[in-house]
Order: sequence, then C-alpha cells, then structure tokens
Amino acid sequence: MLSFSRKNENYLIIVGIISVLLYLFIFPLFFSPIFLQLFGISQINGTLLFISRLFYWVALAYVWLYSVKVEKQNTFVWEDRPYKFLLYVGSIISIFIILNLGLTLIRNLYSLTHFKQTSDKIAGLVKIFRQNEFLLIFSAFTAAVTEEIIFRGYLQPRLQIIFKTPFLGILISSVLFGLLHYGYGTAINMIGPFFIGFVFAFYYWQFRNIKVLIICHFLWDLMAFYSLLNHHH
Repeated sequence: MLSFSRKNENYLIIVGIISVLLYLFIFPLFFSPIFLQLFGISQINGTLLFISRLFYWVALAYVWLYSVKVEKQNTFVWEDRPYKFLLYVGSIISIFIILNLGLTLIRNLYSLTHFKQTSDKIAGLVKIFRQNEFLLIFSAFTAAVTEEIIFRGYLQPRLQIIFKTPFLGILISSVLFGLLHYGYGTAINMIGPFFIGFVFAFYYWQFRNIKVLIICHFLWDLMAFYSLLNHHH
C-alpha cells in the first residue's frame, strides 16, 4: 500500500498530466474554422498560425513551472545520457530509416481503405508556408522542442510511474501524441503521428536522450513541410 507521501506524489503527477493535456487538446479549437467564423474570419492566416504556435510554448512553460514549483522536481525525470557525435548521427539515421519504412507501409495500407485521404488544413498550411518560409521553419522548430519535451520528456516517464510499466508509458503517450493531431481532419494524420510517437517513445525509454528526438522531429517536420510545398502547386 502506498504511503501518504507517495499517494500525494502520484496525485500531483496526475493533475499535471491532465491539466496540460486539457490545454493541448482544447486550445486548437479556438483556431478551428467554426470558431474563426464567429469573428468573421474565413480561414486561418499566417498571423493566427504564428499565434497558435506560441500557445505550444505557453504549454511548455506551464509544464516547466508545474514540475519545479508543484511537483518539486525536474521536468525530465530521466537524466539525459551523454552521446558522442557519431552516436547522434547513427541514432538519427536509424530512426529515419525506421520511420520511412513504417510510414510507407502505413500509407500503402491506408490507401486501400475508403477513409479520407487529403487534409483541407494541410492544404491551407501549404498556402501559408509558401508565402512565409520563416513560419514554416518556426513551426517545425516549435513542434520539435515543445512536443518532445512535453510528450517524451514530461508525460512518458510520469505515465510509467503511474502505471508501473514502461509499455503503458510508451503506448499511452504515443496514443495521446497521435490524437493531438486530430485537427488535421483525417485518420492518417493521427495514425502517422501515433507511429512516430511510438518509435520516439521507445527510443527515449531505451536510450534516454531527448536531444536526438528533438533533432529528428525538427528535421522530419522540416522535410515533410518542404515535400508538401513541392507536391502542392
């Protein structure tokens, strides 16, 4: 049976997890077409997209403050292991190979279904990024830093503490990461991030280096955005 202090510790962790997830899942609704129409805005523009990215930095600041001030511990439960340069390179290349193979298979299987294939939101993002390359890079950088620290650095180890098993920490954080992309409006835009999240979460549990994942996430998103620009004319 848990002691009072341990019960209190888990309670604080659960409150922190729920509060940051509520924030992450609710604030995108304010940038949805239905909400924007209330203010006479037909679609999201560059300014609103930039503001929406700032909301992720607010979430990251909250996670840091909650960890330090309320939980009384570091945001990162797991201390990063020091890597040499070649290990960074090898890790990034290995992760990219796994992601490419896995996502290619997922896309091929998804194409056999009758689910929606294209995302209207992504088409809108392409138009914005084509006119503002800085916003493209800033969006990729924001996603890489904030999402990796929040989902892998903060949520995953705490979920493992609560459920007492690495597998559920990996699985639940990956499911939540996939669901976070619900705003794109298609199943593939949640399935793909779920797979990416699972690979990243497994790596983080096994090798304990968040910097590798931030670099991978940034480069992956950057290449994905530029690929979209080349495919949407």
